[in-house]
Amino acid sequence: MKPPRADPLRASGALVVRGMSKKVQAADPEVRQQLGEGHAALEGLTMSRNIRTTRVGICLGLIVIAATAGLVSARNAASFRAAMVDVLGSPTPNPSLGEEAQTFDRLVGTWDAEFTFHRDDGTVFRKKGELHFGWVMDGHAIQDLWIGYPAGNQKERTVGTTIRFFDTKLKQWRIVFINPQFNYVVTTQGGRQGDRIVLRGADTDGLPIRWTFRDIRPESFRWQGEKSHDAGNTWTVEEDHHMNRRSAQDHSPDRTNSEAAFKQLASLAGEWETVQDGTPIKETYTLTANGSALLVETKPRNEPAMITMVTVDGDRVIATHYCSAGNQPQMVSSAPVDLRKGLTFSLERVTGMKTPDDWHNTGLIITLDDNDHMTQRWTYMYKGQRGTTVFHYTRK
Repeated sequence: MKPPRADPLRASGALVVRGMSKKVQAADPEVRQQLGEGHAALEGLTMSRNIRTTRVGICLGLIVIAATAGLVSARNAASFRAAMVDVLGSPTPNPSLGEEAQTFDRLVGTWDAEFTFHRDDGTVFRKKGELHFGWVMDGHAIQDLWIGYPAGNQKERTVGTTIRFFDTKLKQWRIVFINPQFNYVVTTQGGRQGDRIVLRGADTDGLPIRWTFRDIRPESFRWQGEKSHDAGNTWTVEEDHHMNRRSAQDHSPDRTNSEAAFKQLASLAGEWETVQDGTPIKETYTLTANGSALLVETKPRNEPAMITMVTVDGDRVIATHYCSAGNQPQMVSSAPVDLRKGLTFSLERVTGMKTPDDWHNTGLIITLDDNDHMTQRWTYMYKGQRGTTVFHYTRK
């Protein structure tokens, strides 16, 4: 049973006229008076309800409009702020860098850090953090972000960043590091020295400093910051940091990129040919190991064949080249994106070297110009001198 609905006439006192004929209502002045009062009350009640309903509708409309405007404004603000970050980043080094890109390209990615600071009083301060490397400004520069987690009495994390670019006039990498929390700015310059990266400059107190990337491996490296108090005759270690590459499973989107890049390389399956310095060369691409590896055989006429094995390792694509010179450079593409834009492989290590002066490859850029044409740029080092050889292949 429905509950009885409230009667607006009863509430207004006009119930006395209900049940009377229209004639009786019209003939009795008192009834006419009650009827008029009842109608007035009813009209007043109806108008009041309409006004309240209108007010509620206006208020709700204003709330919806305000909320919508706020949401659009917030989205626009977020979009405006993110736009600069989106434009800043670059998936690969700029081709104009050539083999110099390999100096820092192998460090692209995210690293878990163990920071160690040696204080002047002999004590040691340790903290954990993370380090991020990535190409920026259309790949003309590489930026890193050093993040230290709060430790001891620290209440917030510390953040510093470095911009690195290769100065084509000086033939060196120039570095600018800033840490706004400590009003710290310093510049250094340098490059590769053997299997290390060494950068030199002056600290804010004018004393010489030396920053070294050493023990560089696919999954780890070490960074040392040193200062000299006797014009570079001796050096004191002030910072000694150990980095370990964050596991690939924490970077599933990057892994997707590496797998996509491998599929593009696998599309090269078949035979390709070129002529280099008068020598015909045949190159054959074959998927093997249940589709998990790409075997590339390069065979110059009347010369020994060479093999390059391409595989996926987490968020990276690895190319290990078994050279006829007797050594085996392992090269890594840390930010694989699109074969048509060029996949850049940087030297990570080389085995089989008899002396440091031995001829060996130091990098590779593969670009698919169209479905039937491919360009390879191989960089090498021999007796301390660097060079580049370019091959233009046609699908057979």
